[in-house]
Amino acid sequence: MKLLLIFSLLISSLFAHPHTFIDIHPTVKMINNNKFIINFKWMIDDMTSTMLMMELDQNGDGKLNKKESDYAKEEYFSIFKDYNYYTYILVKGKKVKFPVAKNFKASMQNNKICYSFDIELNQNIKDTVFEFGDTDFYVAMILKKEFVDTKGLPFTVTGVDNDFYYGYKLEFK
Repeated sequence: MKLLLIFSLLISSLFAHPHTFIDIHPTVKMINNNKFIINFKWMIDDMTSTMLMMELDQNGDGKLNKKESDYAKEEYFSIFKDYNYYTYILVKGKKVKFPVAKNFKASMQNNKICYSFDIELNQNIKDTVFEFGDTDFYVAMILKKEFVDTKGLPFTVTGVDNDFYYGYKLEFK
């Protein structure tokens, strides 16, 4: 009986979610009143970073060079486009398409894989909301107020409980 219980617990742990945790560090740069660029830095959790480094760090130097970063973009980062980068953008309450991610770079920071990329939006940042979360709950997107750099623009960070997944919201008012 104990063996059956232990086996059941092990099997159920295989279905635990999420599998990957990503800390989101957005930095906002205003170009003018109707255009801004946000640099997103994703810091990937220790376990996922360790597994990725075994494949990405092809020369074994503990860093990611341009060739290795390009490989990370092609093999790993590009698939996030199909999931809208786990980011939903609302402008004045209306959903807008996620812009093309530009200037991608993969690197190692504090023994973690870091993905950095920019998006550009051609509208005023006022009344813009970014909601981060994975509806399939395989990836936990984590946003804390101290991760956000808006260069002085007012913003709020709140948690979002969508019944079946938890996310975060970054709002500019």
